[in-house]
Amino acid sequence: MRPKLDDLHLFCRIVETGSLRSAAQQVGTDPSSVSRRLSGLEDRLGVQLIARSRLQSTTTDAGRAYYDELKLILERMAELEDDVAGAAADPRGTLRVAAPIDLGMRFIGPWLHELSEQSPRLSVDLVVSDQFVDFEGQGLDAAIRVGALSDSALMSRRLGAMPMAIVGSPQYLSAHGAPTSPDDLSDHAFIYYSGLQAGAKLELTHKDGSTTRVETNGRFSVNNLGGVAQIVHLGGGLHAGPLWYFADDIQHGRLLHVLPNWSPPSYPVHMLYASGTYVPAKVRRFIDLAVLKMRNMKGVIP
Repeated sequence: MRPKLDDLHLFCRIVETGSLRSAAQQVGTDPSSVSRRLSGLEDRLGVQLIARSRLQSTTTDAGRAYYDELKLILERMAELEDDVAGAAADPRGTLRVAAPIDLGMRFIGPWLHELSEQSPRLSVDLVVSDQFVDFEGQGLDAAIRVGALSDSALMSRRLGAMPMAIVGSPQYLSAHGAPTSPDDLSDHAFIYYSGLQAGAKLELTHKDGSTTRVETNGRFSVNNLGGVAQIVHLGGGLHAGPLWYFADDIQHGRLLHVLPNWSPPSYPVHMLYASGTYVPAKVRRFIDLAVLKMRNMKGVIP
């Protein structure tokens, strides 16, 4: 016999409140009734979920694992019921999103704040990392990925593309001279985003469509865009990075756009989310908002 849905909700209340008595107060019944229903659920599953004593109730390892999965299922069931009932525009539950650090802190975080302000039944958990986060292992609902996508069972939605630019500080260029052609770049120090850029030839495309590849040299790399920018501002060298990050610095003269007629390849930006015929309202609303916001981002093209 399958557990009753009410008993599953009751088990979640026990875990969240920390005691059978508190759960009983919330559902308007007595603790003995809660205890009997919990015991019935444990008997059907063949495992102890809650260790009971006179002083406290503690979730067992099996109970915690069961709760973590059950909570997600119940949230999705509630969202599905809302969709069927015509309440698809009411995101609820927890929306867990992963994004690169700088993009996440500057843009994704504020977008999620706006979404949460519009959706009082929605909680947000933003995970920022410049490393790819395990989608399923981290229990993500969506992830922002910059760059080419690898083969994946996940669904994707293209949000736009990030043009790249070569930048340098006025003091660095004053001391070392501003490059006038791509060939001049090999005479300059470069600050690299992680070791991935180090040693690789820089591909450049001119506005007229012609292309070239040039050698770059550098002794400094940082695995975070903010750290790269700090060294560039200090006059450490040139950097080929996303235009959106440096657009304000270029506009206000804090950094200079080097060889503005030549550009490194743009990076595509995608939203990843779980595959399936049903996409929760919280994910759909976030996708729609991200598409709209990224269209209006300075330094990003649709």
